[in-house]
Amino acid sequence: MPTAPAHEGMSTDRLSEALPALVAVGDASLRADVEAALSRASLRPVARGEAGEDPLPVLAVVDTEAVNAAGEDLRRWLLPVADGSGPPVILISSGELLDVEDMVRRGITDFVLSPVSHDELSYRAALIRAESLAVRRRREVNASLRGKTRIISAAVRATNDPHVMADAVVSGLGEAFGADHVLLVTFPDERVPALENCWSRPGTSARIPAPEQGQALEVAKLLWENGKMLAARDHLDPESDTHPILYPAPREAGLRTSVIVPLGHGDRPFGIIWLAGEYAERVWSPTELSLIQHVSGNLAHGLVQGHLITAQRAVLARQRELDREKTDFVATINHELRTPLTSITGYLDLILDSAGTGVSPEIAQMLEIVGRNANRLNHLIGDLLTISRADAEETRLDVEELVLRDLLEQVIASLTPAATSRNVALTLDETDPELRLDLRLDGDREQLERVFSNLISNAVKFTPPHGTVRVEASLADPADGAAPMIRVCVRDTGIGIPPEDMPKLFSRFFRASNATAAAIPGTGLGLSIVQDIVNKHGGKLSISSEMGQGTCAEVMLPAT
Repeated sequence: MPTAPAHEGMSTDRLSEALPALVAVGDASLRADVEAALSRASLRPVARGEAGEDPLPVLAVVDTEAVNAAGEDLRRWLLPVADGSGPPVILISSGELLDVEDMVRRGITDFVLSPVSHDELSYRAALIRAESLAVRRRREVNASLRGKTRIISAAVRATNDPHVMADAVVSGLGEAFGADHVLLVTFPDERVPALENCWSRPGTSARIPAPEQGQALEVAKLLWENGKMLAARDHLDPESDTHPILYPAPREAGLRTSVIVPLGHGDRPFGIIWLAGEYAERVWSPTELSLIQHVSGNLAHGLVQGHLITAQRAVLARQRELDREKTDFVATINHELRTPLTSITGYLDLILDSAGTGVSPEIAQMLEIVGRNANRLNHLIGDLLTISRADAEETRLDVEELVLRDLLEQVIASLTPAATSRNVALTLDETDPELRLDLRLDGDREQLERVFSNLISNAVKFTPPHGTVRVEASLADPADGAAPMIRVCVRDTGIGIPPEDMPKLFSRFFRASNATAAAIPGTGLGLSIVQDIVNKHGGKLSISSEMGQGTCAEVMLPAT
């Protein structure tokens, strides 16, 4: 048979320990009689002023002289370190009638008549000593239990794994409360995973009977709604089994005592914890029940939070897997589309180069339209691939020192034919003297070409015939202590952007309402890509616009 838990009793040494008892008696002969009686009760007499805090006296014996000297606050006078909450007091009375209310007010709990009977005083002192030991034992047991339950709760908080939490609780409760068996069961509930964890003390033979789920759920609901627990002192006594779940199955399974606590969160339970002993009846103290309930509350909170975190991690892992699949798909599409597209544009170039050898002007014009749309498709594929790489954080910058004027002139030269075909004037502002000083910056040439190509082509596309697109560059005035920045502004006299659309400009696939209404082609990816590239260069992109007047796209980049 397993031994009783360590907190069930105190050692023999502790039981026979001579505890201090304070004596405040003026008459020497009477004091000697009192001290002799106290010694027979395993109490060690100490005088007033000699008593310490560790341990405090468990009893005080006083005479009427001490009572008169103490005044109203007898206990504080006897033992100042106890701050008025000193030990029980026995008064040695000479036989006169005593005012009971006055005794209670002064903190006197008992009295004996003088001359003192050694047996009577010794008996009363022994009772007080035994009660003091019992109180001390309960305090020590409760302090030990609180320490052990704190360890259990800490183990629950240290993990998000519900199975680790459940194992820590069933074994921890079993060891801490001296149970022989512990069962934890959860019901089908979206808030927590399905659990059924058991623990048994080595050497035991019985088991907690698996409760029928409907009956267990009924018990859990009843207890949860009333904020109570279900305890059975002795399963051999049917009157102590207050619910059918506790009779007769536990007795037939070889159990003697049980306590059941519901597990829940919010307005309904989702499980139970069952502690049981198989060798003796047991009265479960209010402190034990309160601490078990406290641990169950921590476990319930941990299970709900852990389940949420586990579910979130599963969703996140699935999203990452989908992102990888999307990236792989876009890369595949990029290859599969660009390969035939390259052939198409190549053959178109060959046909257009030989347009003077038999191709009519009408057909040549059609082929040029096909070529332009092929280039648009090529740019769209490139945008999708750029977005995919940015999501996968695969974009790598090949940084080199760049001359801003050379970069802008190259982009403008490539877009001038498109601007000319729309009768839009595209110019690089060379009036700023700092532009002629060849401003320099560190950056990825290909990526920055994409930035300015996108912004300038957008300006051309949204500017009506006879309008202008002007590219301005200058060195921005740095703030105090800030690094110098280059400002590039692409300013057009186009249709402008509605104010309500401005906050959404950098959202992927968003297109301004007036652009959609005017059937101006586009994918809504350009500004999102531009902003990402500018941010990666340590810069900033901002857009300002006025309906019917035009738009200014301003790029700020660190200068070298």
